[in-house]
Amino acid sequence: MDLDQTAKKLLAGKDTAALEKVAASPAASRLAARFDGAAVEKAAREGDGEALAALMKTILSTPEGRQFAGEVQKAVKDRGR
Repeated sequence: MDLDQTAKKLLAGKDTAALEKVAASPAASRLAARFDGAAVEKAAREGDGEALAALMKTILSTPEGRQFAGEVQKAVKDRGR
């Protein structure tokens, strides 16, 4: 999965309905329950790329993280049609 390319597509998109649906999905809820959102927010706010990369690696190593990433990727792909 190419996260950089997926992120660029997400940022370039104008229609957020599909992404909002993914964000409200059961996979997103399970993922949010497992991780410290404050740590992600802090790393993003401070521009700490290393911390964000480490958090993403940890998140994507879980079944919930892989499922959520797949849902995001599908939403981006479907929106591009």
